[in-house]
Amino acid sequence: MSIQATLITLKNIPKGIPKPDDFEIIQSKIREPKEGEFLAETIYLALDPYVRVTMVGRHFFNTPEIGDVPRGSTISRIISSKHNSYKEGDLVVMESGMQSHAISDGADVYHVNTGSAPITTALGILGMPGFTAYSALLGPAQLREDDVVLVSAASGAVGSMVGQIASIKNAKVIGIAGGKEKCQWTIKNASMENCIDRKRDNIDQKLSELCPHGVDIFFDNTGGEIQKIVLSNHIALNSRIILSGMISQYNSSKPPSGPNLGNICKQRAIIFGFVVYDYEHMKESFIKDALSWYKQGLLHYSEDLVFGIENTPDHFIKLMKGENFGKTIVQFMDL
Repeated sequence: MSIQATLITLKNIPKGIPKPDDFEIIQSKIREPKEGEFLAETIYLALDPYVRVTMVGRHFFNTPEIGDVPRGSTISRIISSKHNSYKEGDLVVMESGMQSHAISDGADVYHVNTGSAPITTALGILGMPGFTAYSALLGPAQLREDDVVLVSAASGAVGSMVGQIASIKNAKVIGIAGGKEKCQWTIKNASMENCIDRKRDNIDQKLSELCPHGVDIFFDNTGGEIQKIVLSNHIALNSRIILSGMISQYNSSKPPSGPNLGNICKQRAIIFGFVVYDYEHMKESFIKDALSWYKQGLLHYSEDLVFGIENTPDHFIKLMKGENFGKTIVQFMDL
């Protein structure tokens, strides 16, 4: 079997918001899988903000070099296998990155299990974003009934699941999102009681109105100015802060000025630096609960999907500009 793979590679290490000429589309012949490996073709690629950080080495993955393929979770179909646990035709979730084909030894690979839900949910509400929300809320955040939960980037793949899971657990949820349309969507579909529009509203003032006693859990996906405002003025006694993402800082090479940490001490708050890969022991319970919630009609989602591997760079740039709406996905081929 001789296959020409299409790869999106780094032509330049991005500075600021990535540009189209930071990427290059190339063709490369892919080898046959060895014993204990399989070859898979990419059907769907998830684009996530953390990938931007990996492009400059500010993540726990290896520092990238020119010519590397950027990371990314995929739904892939196995087309050749010499692995005992994976056979031809299997659909799997794996880390193929921005390329049409990839070889794997099975590490960090699992079979697609979306039940009655659409297959792309394996990259969203039933995938890493959903698991991030679930494991953070039920793990270190110790979500309790009647907690007041504030989540930034509330219309995103992680933020919207935070709202829905917290609501299922009978907490009150306030979101922060960018724009009227996104805010309306979070209230209608992601179980937010209210949503603050970061583009139009005075965030400090609105939080005082909506959460006069502060928030018990702050699920931070953005960092930056929103983080400063919340930590300085709007955390309740014994609050729990989850630092899940810092998307407002991913395009910058300069570290931001910090928040007023004196309030952290005053309110006896706990800050958790959250990395989802530390919570694999919760994966089985997450899949069970999330599938049940979906069947009950309790989970909703939005996708921003384009077709064609050649559109990957532009779709990623759109994500990093904050112009996406929902889980950002590129479909490479028909299922």
